[in-house]
Amino acid sequence: MASNLPDSQSLKTWEDAFQYPIPTVRQLEQQLRSELANNQERLRTLVGASYRDLLGTAERIVEMDGTMQQVETHLGVISQKCNSRTLDKIARNYAAFDGVSKANESKQYTLISQLAVLQACPAVVSRLLRKGGSSLIAAKILVVSRLLHKALSQGSDAPSLVEKLRNQLASLRRHLLRHIDRQFSNPNASASTLVEPMCAFALATSSSPIDVLRHFHHVRHKAITGQLDRNETKHSNILKALKLYIQTLLDTRALFPERLASSLGRLKLRPLLRDPDVLSTVELGLDIHEKWISDDIRIFTPWIRHDDLQKPQVGILLGGWSKQMFSTLIKGLRGSLSSVEDFRTLVQLRTDILEAWLDGRNKVVGFTPVESLERLRSALNERLLEFVRGRAHRLEFVGAQVTATLRNWEVGVTELREDLWSPSVTSMDISNGATEFKSMVIDQSHGRNASVLRVLRGYETWLNTILEVTTIIKELRGQRWDEAIDDVEDEIDLESRATQLSRDDPDLLEGELGKALTTAFQELGNVTSSAAAESEQGPKAIFLLRILREIRRQAPGLGNTDAFGLSIIPILHGRVAETTSFTPLKLFERLTSKARWDRNNPARALWEGTPQLPVQPSPGVFKLLYGLVTSMAEQGSDIWSPTATLALKSHVGQRICVVLRALLVTVNHGEELVNGHGTEEMSAAGGQRGSHHSPSSMTQDWVIQLLFDIIFLRTVLSTTTEPVESVEGLGELAQTLDTRAGTTEQMRDRLRKASQDYWKRTYLLFSFLA
Repeated sequence: MASNLPDSQSLKTWEDAFQYPIPTVRQLEQQLRSELANNQERLRTLVGASYRDLLGTAERIVEMDGTMQQVETHLGVISQKCNSRTLDKIARNYAAFDGVSKANESKQYTLISQLAVLQACPAVVSRLLRKGGSSLIAAKILVVSRLLHKALSQGSDAPSLVEKLRNQLASLRRHLLRHIDRQFSNPNASASTLVEPMCAFALATSSSPIDVLRHFHHVRHKAITGQLDRNETKHSNILKALKLYIQTLLDTRALFPERLASSLGRLKLRPLLRDPDVLSTVELGLDIHEKWISDDIRIFTPWIRHDDLQKPQVGILLGGWSKQMFSTLIKGLRGSLSSVEDFRTLVQLRTDILEAWLDGRNKVVGFTPVESLERLRSALNERLLEFVRGRAHRLEFVGAQVTATLRNWEVGVTELREDLWSPSVTSMDISNGATEFKSMVIDQSHGRNASVLRVLRGYETWLNTILEVTTIIKELRGQRWDEAIDDVEDEIDLESRATQLSRDDPDLLEGELGKALTTAFQELGNVTSSAAAESEQGPKAIFLLRILREIRRQAPGLGNTDAFGLSIIPILHGRVAETTSFTPLKLFERLTSKARWDRNNPARALWEGTPQLPVQPSPGVFKLLYGLVTSMAEQGSDIWSPTATLALKSHVGQRICVVLRALLVTVNHGEELVNGHGTEEMSAAGGQRGSHHSPSSMTQDWVIQLLFDIIFLRTVLSTTTEPVESVEGLGELAQTLDTRAGTTEQMRDRLRKASQDYWKRTYLLFSFLA
């Protein structure tokens, strides 16, 4: 039935609804009532929305009415004010207001921009100096910062930061000037690299070219003096100072006046703030701040007098500086050379200095090349001569060692020599050629004990120094200077310079070395003479003899050293002879005084021939000779040179003559007493003398034996190339005894032949006397 429900829209009248059954009519009624409720609700909603729109429209109409009233009011006012006088007054007032406003704004922006650029300048300059940037750019920025600071500080409202920046700029200016000075003093700086720091100095200090030149010379003067004051190990500072001096002369000629004037002139072509180097500095921010910087700063162009220096003025200033600096250089050269303590280093420095000077001597102004070379040679030779004299005079240390050894002499210790057969010698290592062992043997055979070796080591050290000096002087003669002297000089001057350097200077050094050696050896001779005069002991004399012998043997070939020690050697030989023969002579004198000359000779049975004559000396003479040889061996075989042996023989012969003359005088006096007073009195007198028997007479056998002894002693003591004075005394004694013995010529010949034969058989026993 629901599906048969009619559509309410299709019903024309209410009667059409009752054509359907009652349930359908009821359903249709419900449907209609439901649609009616829906339509009523929709109508209510539609009416409410339209009411709100109506209220809004009303409000807008009210607002439009108010606006229209305002417009009408303004239009009324405008219509009242639209006249020429009023418009002119308004225009004038607006222009004045706009000008004041822009002026205040511009002033504020100028202050901010200039302060910003000024704050950036110290950082830029510091960066350029720290990283080795362009000193000219740093000077330009520094000038800009100085202008900015001046402009800011003159304002009444200058911020406190400006005063702080002034201190920073002052410090940076000092740093910049020190940086420029370092570039000026750089020995490796070329002329082209010096132009920029010179322009920077002129710009930073507002200096003219004359001021720049003077400051450049001042800095180079300080740099050269500083080099000379340095004490380098290899003394290269001297060469650096000389090369810097020559380089300064070259740089001055190359830069002044044209090149520097041209560079300074280019600085005046454009304002500093239009300079590309300044504009390209990003930290300054000139692309933003430049338009706000004041005009007097933006158009500032440096004004530097670049044409006030002429070439004649450069020559005058350079000549004055060159003379003053060369004198300082020579003075510093002397001071630096005085600290050099090695001769080869000195000579090498001489070579390097002269080569450097000869290469650039034609660039020197203020004096001639010959004059400058002579002054250099004078300074160098003065130090070389002083060194040579000093090394020669160091020989005095050897004399001091000798004097100290004698002053601290310990008897039995200082003169002690090690035995060649001692365990310490025989157990020495003989590997590798037995160098140490051979050296020990040679030292011992030459009497070089510890005290002698100590002095000799000092002398050999000194001698090696002298030999090194001599060798180096010879090397100087072989140096060639032809290549160092260029072709500007003529052939005569070239030969003269080469002769001075390769012949005259070595001759001067060699001559001075010879004079110094002569003086040194004379002083050493005086020292040894004084030591010899104070040294009365034989061991000290032997020590001095060995020292003198070694020094004379190793004497240098220069100077007058041949006479060294000759005056005191005979004195020392005499003292050695006295010491060596003292004990044997005492024994001989004692044996002679104890002999019983008035009794038969015990050696009579050994006589030979017809008539029988002695063929060997008496025991006393043999003991004397043997004792002499033994004592000579104890002193050392190296001492007994021919002159020393001659001195010993002379002394021994004189002492023998004294002893035998005293014996003969005693015998003759005894015989006179016997002849005058009787033998009994003499016997009593002899008994009172005890062991020291004084013979009253001498038997014929003893006379002949004594004659043989004297002849034999004459043979022993006369085996030299020079005559011995004592032999003459022994000859007189032999004549006296010969007269007393009444020997014939044949007997005398036999005695002489027998003494010579005995000496030939036994001279090896007395080798030192042979």
